[in-house]
Amino acid sequence: MFVVGTAGHVDHGKSTLIEKLTGIDPDRLSAEKARGMTIELGFAWLDLGDGSEVSIVDVPGHERFVKTMLMGAGGFDLALLVVAGDEGPMPQTLEHLAILDLLQVRDGIVVITKSDIADPDLVELVEIEISEILEGTSMEGSPMLPVSAETGDNMDDLKAMIAEFAHGRSPRSGNERPRLFIDRSFSVAGFGAVVTGTLDGGQLKIGDEVALLPSNETARVRGLQSHKSEIDTALPGSRVAVSLSGVSHTEIERGEALVKRGQFGTTSVFDASLRAIADVKRPIKHNHHVTLYGGTWEEPATVRLLDGDRLQAGESGWAQIKIGNPRPIMAGDHFVLRDSNDTLGGGVALVVDAPRHRRSDPAVVEHLEVLAEGRSEDVVMHTLNLLGVASINQIADSAHLLREDVERDIAELAEQGRVIRLTDGAAALHITADRFEALLGQTLKALGDYHRRFPLRRGMPRQELRNRLKVSAASFDAVAQRFASGGSIKQDGTTLSLKDHGVSFSPEQRREVDRYLSVLREHRFAPPAWNKIEPELLGALADQGTIVSAGPDVVFAAEVFDEMREAVIGYCQVNEEVSINDVRELLGTSRKYSLALLEQLDRDNVTMRVGDMRKLR
Repeated sequence: MFVVGTAGHVDHGKSTLIEKLTGIDPDRLSAEKARGMTIELGFAWLDLGDGSEVSIVDVPGHERFVKTMLMGAGGFDLALLVVAGDEGPMPQTLEHLAILDLLQVRDGIVVITKSDIADPDLVELVEIEISEILEGTSMEGSPMLPVSAETGDNMDDLKAMIAEFAHGRSPRSGNERPRLFIDRSFSVAGFGAVVTGTLDGGQLKIGDEVALLPSNETARVRGLQSHKSEIDTALPGSRVAVSLSGVSHTEIERGEALVKRGQFGTTSVFDASLRAIADVKRPIKHNHHVTLYGGTWEEPATVRLLDGDRLQAGESGWAQIKIGNPRPIMAGDHFVLRDSNDTLGGGVALVVDAPRHRRSDPAVVEHLEVLAEGRSEDVVMHTLNLLGVASINQIADSAHLLREDVERDIAELAEQGRVIRLTDGAAALHITADRFEALLGQTLKALGDYHRRFPLRRGMPRQELRNRLKVSAASFDAVAQRFASGGSIKQDGTTLSLKDHGVSFSPEQRREVDRYLSVLREHRFAPPAWNKIEPELLGALADQGTIVSAGPDVVFAAEVFDEMREAVIGYCQVNEEVSINDVRELLGTSRKYSLALLEQLDRDNVTMRVGDMRKLR
């Protein structure tokens, strides 16, 4: 579907133009007909003659109703900037154009009305003047067409131009998260509460369970209409009337958002790019109190500038904005700021539920710059770099992107070699290739240093290396596993080492080790306390499994310990339990060694203590 909207000064013939185009009078209120002036949003649709239709939203042009114009302009695909040929651009022409520019409405047609009563030379001057005011705006270069709603001159050409825009524009992309900002709420006999608006994001179907935000009222979609025709499914970009069950229209206010239950939350704080309009009467200042318009709602707001004290005319910057009441804002939503009677500027929401930032923080500014200017994959890369190691859901939550978009970008980045998938499964972890290489370099250096300091140790403790790298436990495990599978390092239980690291003794150390082991084997179940060896050599023997340290000053040769363990197991299999005295008598050793043996067997989960006895596990 395609939405066309009007814009322009009061009395320049917007509503008359729409009625001539469509045969539908968009002024539906008696007060509008009596005063000959649009007060509320008006709606119509245009049959393009090929079986397709476009929706039309007509907005008021009087300066007192700018906020009503704002509530209609957010859903425009194509703007008809209406300028009377006998008057030319007027104050509301300029303000409406500024608003369209802030909302980034890029497709437009300048319709010069009343060409039947305007002098041709004047119309030509009007076209020149309009070209000048369009320069630098989102509508720069828009085609212009003089028309007359009275005589019908060029109305067919206007319809053809609208059709060309409608057919040439790609359908609005859907993300399975429909959101409809309500511009009207009323009751129809036999149908109950009915709301209207322009649907964005995803499809809405009869029977859908929906919620109204921020009121949190819940309802069910009872029926759908578009252009007064019954439909089963409303598509993104369509003007739609939604009949609701379970809620009264008196409980629904303009500005609320109709969404599927559970798909949206609300926020009252967001980071944004912000721009002051070119002819702003007052600069936007730090802590400026304004009214913010987004969707079909308005809220009092405070603008906290993040990289300066004020924005002068035409200047851009970064801001954190706090609104009076929470709204279902998404990254990418456009908004407009006004104070008292003037439009000041506007921008784009970049981060919702944003934490409070320190002003003039380069890292914050850099992050917002990437979000504002980068492609989605640039945003994903930047976010992943900030997180270090993350799942798709974590990236999506942090960057405020849709999961499916992040998944697509991650797949493309992985194919390009810029992202590495560390683990598999639904919560698979990812890391940028640059960060992975940096961590690998840090790891190799740390392990090399450790081996030089402690050549007799089999490796560096995992926790010590994780602390050195400053990463989370889950991230470290995933990265270390990838390092090991790639052959860069070895993992051995609680330690890591370089792939070519191995413990070897010098001739002198070998002699010392042989002497030490000889004494252990000679004295078997009661190794003497005087038999000592350097701690590093002792640790190396323990790492090799040559000895078993069963307690302070109690070390058994590994084969002797195995013999003692089997003796205890055999005893328990016959007698069900064993005491320290039983072990002492069984092995012919002292209480000291019997106790050390049993405590080691407890630690090895061979036995468990029950009172003063041990049983097999």
